[in-house]
Formats: sequence, structure tokens, C-alpha cells
Amino acid sequence: MSGDLELEARPATVYVDPFTLVASSASAISARLCTHPLDTIRIRIQTHPGALVPPLKQLIPKPRLQNLYAGLPVAIGFSVPALSVYLTSYEASKRYFGERFLPKDNKPTLVQQLPVFVMAGMTAEFLSGAIWTPMDVMKARLQKGNEGTSATKLLKKIWREEGYKGVWRGYWLSNLVFVPYISLYWSLYESFKTHFIPGYDAYGPPPVSPSPSPTAPWTLPITARYTLCSVTACSLAACVTNPIELVQSRWQTSGGKGEGVGGIVKALWRQGGVRAFGRGLGIRVAYAIPANGISMTVYESLKRWKGI
Repeated sequence: MSGDLELEARPATVYVDPFTLVASSASAISARLCTHPLDTIRIRIQTHPGALVPPLKQLIPKPRLQNLYAGLPVAIGFSVPALSVYLTSYEASKRYFGERFLPKDNKPTLVQQLPVFVMAGMTAEFLSGAIWTPMDVMKARLQKGNEGTSATKLLKKIWREEGYKGVWRGYWLSNLVFVPYISLYWSLYESFKTHFIPGYDAYGPPPVSPSPSPTAPWTLPITARYTLCSVTACSLAACVTNPIELVQSRWQTSGGKGEGVGGIVKALWRQGGVRAFGRGLGIRVAYAIPANGISMTVYESLKRWKGI
């Protein structure tokens, strides 16, 4: 009882463990190195102007390895701080909102926790979006393959021709994409972890040596369970938000030319109606599964190893 009273009297705090930055940085680099070619294919499929997508050998001409890894330095240079801000702010916000809004006298139900996960995810997205957006703009335009290979020259060109709006093109559209995505993703991911990770506490350190769960429908190592939870959550969320992400990719690679977001939507509708908004869904899911699986498994494993 006294512990409950002390918890209730304690003000809501935001604490960031420095090792979270290390774990998130390692996860960002690992995921990007392994999955960047799939991301390049996704961008070229989504931004191809024609109604029909050409064969892969036309989308990715020779030298193929160089084309597949176009924009990789930009992606790594931005994704390390971006993912660090994202995961660190998510963890801190989750604890903060949990202390403020969840009941202190008994264990909160999953339904009670869902708004906390959503608010924490939205906070993380809005904060990290200032870093993600310039990365997405430059990376996508380099991956598209018609603006050279130098990130420095491209950045100068964007700034000279479009100003700061060009660098942060699509920030609000990105949030429109990722607010529903992260709301669904974190709700599913935290729900899966609560069910399948023995002893998991969304607001405390992970169990160092968890015992097998008798209720789990399979016998898998804890690391593999983290992977399965993350890839299932991200696959479902990616399917729901693909139409908005498709429009975002075209808008960020347009250089501000054309009819804007409304014009992109109309052009897609003319090309193929509802089916046109599913373009790139397969490759997006194929990219999201290893990207999210690798990054979250590395992140969660390092957290468990450190015990934070």
C-alpha cells in the first residue's frame, strides 16, 4: 500500500536512459544496411509516372548495385539521429503519459493503455519528423535516379531553387501518413509484447531472464518473439497507410512542380482508380518486414542485455 501511495504522490517525470540512444543507433544502421535496396525499388515503383510499372531491370539499370544503394549515406546519416530521437522520445513519453493518466491503484488494462501508446507514438513522430523529412526528401530524390549521386549538390540545388520548404517538403503530409501508422503500429506491437513476452512491463525494464510462457502458442526464443511481434504489427499498419505513403513519395520527389498533393491524387485516380493507390504495397511490405524486424529486434535485444 505504501508503494502505491508513493507512486501516486510522485510527479510525472521524463527520464531518458543514454543507452537507449546507443540501442536505437545500432538498430538504425543495421536495418538500413540490410534493406536499403528494397527501399530504392519501392521509391522507383511508387514514383514511376506511367500507369504500368516496367520490369525491374528497367527500374534499376546498370550499374545495379550503385543504383540500389543510391542515397545510402544520406539515409544512414539522418536515420541514426532520427530513430534515436524517435525511440527515445517514445519511451520517455510513454512513461510520462503512463504516470499521468493510468490508474495507480491497480494494473491498467490494455484498453486503458492504448491511448498512452498512441500519444507517445504521436509525440515521437512529431519530434523526429524534423529529421526524417529532409532525409526522405533527399534520399528519395537520389533513389529516383534522375538527380545525380551527390547529396551535397542535391541539397544545395533544393535550397537554391525551393528554399527551406523544399528541404522539409512533406513534413505535415508525413505526419498525416505516420499518425495513423504509428497509432496502429504501437498499439499492436505493445499488445503483442504484453501477450507473448513473459513478464513484459510497458513502463519498466525488461525481464533479464524471462521464463517460458505456458500460454504462448509456440516455443520461440524471446528474441524471435520480438521479431514476430514487430513484423506483424508493421505489416498490418503498412497495408492500412499505403495510399497516403504513395502520395507522400510522389510529392517529396516532385520538387514542388506539378499540381501539388491534390493533383497527384487526381492523376493516380485517372491511371487506375482505387487500384492505383495500392501501387508499391507489395514491395513496401517486403521492405517494412525486414527493416522493422531488424531494427526493433536489435533495439529490444540491446535493451534486454542492458536491462533498461
